[in-house]
Amino acid sequence: MRPVHRSADRIAAAVLPLTLVAAAAALAVPSAAVADRSDLLLAALVLLTALGIEPRRLEALRRRPAAVLGLSVGSLVVLAPLAWLLSRAFDGAVRDGVLALGVAPTEVAAVGLVALAGADAVLALAAVAGSLVASAALGPVLLTALGGSSDVALGPLLGSFALVVLLPLATGLAARAALPALGRADPEFGAGGALVVAALVYAALSGTAETGGALGPAVAAGAAFLAVSALVAVAVLRRAHDLTPAFCLGMRDFAVAAALAEQAFGARAAVVAGAYGVMMLVAGAALAAAERRGMIGRERWRDGPPSG
Repeated sequence: MRPVHRSADRIAAAVLPLTLVAAAAALAVPSAAVADRSDLLLAALVLLTALGIEPRRLEALRRRPAAVLGLSVGSLVVLAPLAWLLSRAFDGAVRDGVLALGVAPTEVAAVGLVALAGADAVLALAAVAGSLVASAALGPVLLTALGGSSDVALGPLLGSFALVVLLPLATGLAARAALPALGRADPEFGAGGALVVAALVYAALSGTAETGGALGPAVAAGAAFLAVSALVAVAVLRRAHDLTPAFCLGMRDFAVAAALAEQAFGARAAVVAGAYGVMMLVAGAALAAAERRGMIGRERWRDGPPSG
C-alpha cells in the first residue's frame, strides 16, 4: 500500500476521535460562519460518498430489491411517527429538532462502519443512496404534516435538498462510472469523508453558544431518539443475517437533520441533531469495533481453539 493511502486510511479510521475533537472545539470556540456553511459541507460529504461507490458492486443489489426498499423508505415510515411521539415530551425548538431526526436518511458514515464491522457494505451503500432520495422527496412533506406549522415552506426545502443532496449524489455516481480510475483514490475519499464528518459536527454544535440552557434538553432529546432508533434496529436484527440493517436504521444522518431543522424551524432546532450526531457516531463506532473484535476472535477459533 502506498504511503499516501496508509495515511488516508489512518485518517478515515480516526473518524471517532476527530468527531470528539470537533465537538469539543465547537463548544469552546464556536463559529457562526462555519455553521452557516453546513449545506456546503453536507454536499461535499454526499459527493465523496458517491465517488467511493463502485458501480459494478451495485449490480448485486438487483437480487435484493425488498431489502433496499425497506431500508430506504421503511425507516421513514417507522421512525417518523416514533419521532413525533417522542417529540411530545419536549417543547419548542427541541421538539422540532426531534421531528427532523425522524425524517433524516441513513448516516453516510454508516457505510464505513458497516465495512469495518465486516457486514454487507454494498447493501449499506444502496440504503444510503435510497434513503437520501426518499428523505429529500418525502422528508419536507412529513415535516410539514407532523410539525403542523404553516411556516414550513415546502418548495424551498425541496429545491435546497435537490441541490445539496441529489445533485452531488448523481454527480459522484456518474463521475465514478465514467472514470473508473477514480477507484484508486478510494482511501482519499474515505479520509475526506472523515474530515467532513468532523467539520459537520463542529458546524452543527457551533450554534450552541447562543442557545444557553437549551443544550441540556437537546442532549436529552438526542439520546432519547438514539435509544428509540436502537430498539428498532435490535428488532430488525432478529430477522437479519448481519449488522447492516442495524447500522442503516439505527444511524440517522445528523447533518441532513440539522440542515432540515434549521431551514424549517430555525437554528435552535438544529442543536438537537448536533448533539445526537456525536452520540450516534460514538455508538456506531463502538458497535463496529465490538463486532470486528468478535469477528477476529471467531476467525482465530476457526484456525484452532486456544491452547491451555
